Amino acid sequence: MKGWLKAGWLSVLLLVSSLPVSAAPVVVPATQQFDLTSTAGGRTYRIFVGIPAKPAPADGYRVLYVMDANAMFLTALESVRALERRPDVPKDLATVVVGIGYPEGVDTSVERTLDLTPPGSGSPRIQAPSGGGDAFLAFIERDVKPKVASLAKVDPARQGIFGHSFGGLFVLHALDRRPDLFQSYMAASPSVWFDPAIRDRLASPVVMAAKPRLLVTAGEFEQTPSPSMRVQPNAERMMGVLRERKQVDSARGIADLVGRREGVETRFVEIMGEDHGSVIPSAISRAVYFMLAPPLPVPAVPTAQDYLKMSPEQRYDLRLRVRDLPDVSRIPWLNGLKKTLHAGLTKAQAEALHAERNRMDADNGTRPHEVNADK
Repeated sequence: MKGWLKAGWLSVLLLVSSLPVSAAPVVVPATQQFDLTSTAGGRTYRIFVGIPAKPAPADGYRVLYVMDANAMFLTALESVRALERRPDVPKDLATVVVGIGYPEGVDTSVERTLDLTPPGSGSPRIQAPSGGGDAFLAFIERDVKPKVASLAKVDPARQGIFGHSFGGLFVLHALDRRPDLFQSYMAASPSVWFDPAIRDRLASPVVMAAKPRLLVTAGEFEQTPSPSMRVQPNAERMMGVLRERKQVDSARGIADLVGRREGVETRFVEIMGEDHGSVIPSAISRAVYFMLAPPLPVPAVPTAQDYLKMSPEQRYDLRLRVRDLPDVSRIPWLNGLKKTLHAGLTKAQAEALHAERNRMDADNGTRPHEVNADK
């Protein structure tokens, strides 16, 4: 009897699995896509737009522009909507997500190499045409932005741009060329190796009239190979590429260079446990939070005696809050604390607090911010 039941259920499962499956497309609410041709270059792009269901704020929706939209638009859209649903964000937070990609039938890898790389850049490893970054930036300004503004009321003073890899390099190029075109620039794993001169351009002492914000991210295993990579058949070649490109060091260095400009908020985040490909969802999530989350309040610098009266847990919580501040706020705060502790503590007290900090970081799996406080 039991054998018959098993055979009967198997027959039912096989019958169900053989039934025709509906091929109805999945529809994402409040989104649209269309093709848009550049008025200057004549090339056609696929544009993806997600407009919030809630009414626009008085000043208009914020706008996040996402490169490589064929692969990244939906992840960015859901990251934005998830943040908007959180109870700790302003109720008027509403953002239009705009993805710029390519129509079906084109070689996306070739097209993006041209669009996302600065003029004069190149590498012997890449044979596709490159250097069309200026034309692509002009397309965004002259064609995409007006089209988006015709679809929804947007706030020109609250807009951001995100890109990964070549897209991250393009974000840095946009920051260099047009720091006034967006207010938030998010460069994930930027391919600085393809255009090393971007460092010199971003290190220019020229003071930006605009005060943009910059987030640069990179995955831990983009420079140091992961344990799984070390056992792959082509491990030596891939490890050589990672060492040559120095993705993490380059990303951190770019953030440091831009952060030296007066009044420009910059942040570098190394995302643990991720490589160049796997880091994308985490990088998008951090970019969305960087652009849209309310700014963190800067706590008052405690006196030496007030700092001593805190419990170790209170001091640790305070340090975590400060570590999450952008450099433009965090560095002056740390310098102020260093000054007041130096004047108000004995050597033994200072050494005890230093040991406590190291112990709390070890116990909680955290580590101090790597940017020097006295930069």
